[in-house]
Amino acid sequence: MSSTARKISASGDRPTPAAALTPVPSTPAAILELERLLDVFRKVNRADKALVSDSRLQQYEWVANELALALPLGLTETAGDSLAELLAPDAVQAYLLYGRGGHLRTNPIVSTDPTSYDTSERIRIFCLEAFARQAQLPFETPDLPPWGLRPTVSPRLAVLITEHLEEEAGQWPAVDRPDIIVRGLAMWGVMRDVLPRLGELESMLLDDLELTEDPPTLTLIRQPQGGLRGKMPDPENVPLTADTACRLDEWLHRRERLTARLEGGVPRHLWLSTPPNPDAGVQIHRRGISKWYKKVADAVQIKQDAAGVAEEDLVPTRWETMRRTLLAQQQATEGTP
Repeated sequence: MSSTARKISASGDRPTPAAALTPVPSTPAAILELERLLDVFRKVNRADKALVSDSRLQQYEWVANELALALPLGLTETAGDSLAELLAPDAVQAYLLYGRGGHLRTNPIVSTDPTSYDTSERIRIFCLEAFARQAQLPFETPDLPPWGLRPTVSPRLAVLITEHLEEEAGQWPAVDRPDIIVRGLAMWGVMRDVLPRLGELESMLLDDLELTEDPPTLTLIRQPQGGLRGKMPDPENVPLTADTACRLDEWLHRRERLTARLEGGVPRHLWLSTPPNPDAGVQIHRRGISKWYKKVADAVQIKQDAAGVAEEDLVPTRWETMRRTLLAQQQATEGTP
């Protein structure tokens, strides 16, 4: 079989393909060292999550990705030469400035303000310290910003979410409602009554629920921002409204049906994945809860936009923002400072 002829250059040689003339940039030595460091953290995470938890590993990988993005923008002339140079004071200061200004974002955000928050900078500095400590390199810790929180929004947006979930459920007879809708109503009821963080919601067990009490209660162990600083957490018995207790009772019946088809042990966790998820019947993790909530928040925002509602705040897609909004409303009602 003959092949397609290629043109010959004036010198008689065949032309060099354009792709061969394009230089392929090599990965800086500092990033290669950082990736090897991450591999160590990943191995520790697989072996003992008490030493490197999943969330901590996620933070390490986030900061490492930001460093890789910041390096071509210009940190210092030698920042790419080694991990020691990448963690040098001038390079760290430049990296933090890029991060603080929102220049290293890779995902779209709801807020119109692209700047980063102080809590994000604290996490960046904590991870940089961990990198230096693991690599046995000197590190000058920058001044830590104070703990800061993202702003809350109007409590009216929580009412809109409640109305949306109830409207969605009303489209089905009670016995025919999809499991995800039944779970969503129960989960949102717990959100309004108990105000749990994502990690607290994820770790709830069946044993934590007492629906036969008067009033019904849910036992919760708080996981505050910044940790417990060595203190043992005290369980809280939080009362539930009659509506939430009813929603939970409906969910427990669906939950029992979901676990009936599982082989082996039955999960003890309160919240489980639902169809069409192939893992229906097993524990739902915080990322799954976060995705479910974001989908609900996006649906409510689309309704608001379609109706042309003028508003200062968008429906928050982060569970924590909504949690603190409801907490602020509760404190204002109770007169708590």
